[in-house]
Amino acid sequence: MDFRNFRTFVIAAEELHFGRTAERLGIAQPAVTQQMKVLETQLGFKVFQRVRRGIELTSAGAVFLDYARQALAQAETAVLAGRRASRGELGKLCIAYANSVALEPELPALLRRFAQARPDVELELRGIPVQAQMTALADERIDVAFLRSPPGALPTSIRITPFSRTPLDVVLAHDHRCAKRRRMALRDIGDDRLIVVDDPPGVGVGHRVQELCLEAGFVAKNVLRTTDSLGVVSFAAAGLGVGVVPRTLARFQVEGAVFKPLDMANGYSEVVIATRAYDRSAGTRALLDMVAARQ
Repeated sequence: MDFRNFRTFVIAAEELHFGRTAERLGIAQPAVTQQMKVLETQLGFKVFQRVRRGIELTSAGAVFLDYARQALAQAETAVLAGRRASRGELGKLCIAYANSVALEPELPALLRRFAQARPDVELELRGIPVQAQMTALADERIDVAFLRSPPGALPTSIRITPFSRTPLDVVLAHDHRCAKRRRMALRDIGDDRLIVVDDPPGVGVGHRVQELCLEAGFVAKNVLRTTDSLGVVSFAAAGLGVGVVPRTLARFQVEGAVFKPLDMANGYSEVVIATRAYDRSAGTRALLDMVAARQ
């Protein structure tokens, strides 16, 4: 049913005169008469009856008027909601993150700005491993993934956007032989057991640390793997080995753990954003625009 006829009917019910209705709408009076005939045919009942000075509502027309006004209001609301959604102001955005990334101040700060700018967008946040992130992204179960570089081999359907960099620290027990040093080089701990995050080959901070060891001229022969960077800190504090973690972990006071800046020009961990290359949704676009604006 044509909402244009609903709008004409409501105005006609207010004016109770087809001529004045035509003037308000800026159309010819015969067009108003024709629209009302079409509406009555579609409805199957009369909404107006003619009187000496114009028209008046029938009893059925009076009842229909309330519902017509509601329908027009809902239609207007639907249009406005659609326009807001197209601008990324409504809808839902599902974001996944590697657990250590949530500790970086840049991510909460970005989400806070996004939530303030888009208060009607529902945010869903999931802390899941990197490989699960990529699968969920490809299956469209999430929209955005924050992970530590390198992201590993990715299909062309995944787009990577740089987000932040964090210096790496060496973490060791308070009674380690190097605990009193101001800075640490990887070669200083080349003979120690290396505690790393058990990331898949070529992925994440676990791979990044071993990559830096190769650049420092050695391969870690004794490796202890754990599920996340907090585990690296805890086990290093217990004297089970040494680890290399993002500096943000130093904010967490783990008893017995000592953090030393890594003395290496490229001793940093990079956080990147993964999205679907073909994703043109307004919410994803708005988030990436915020990231680009802060660069």
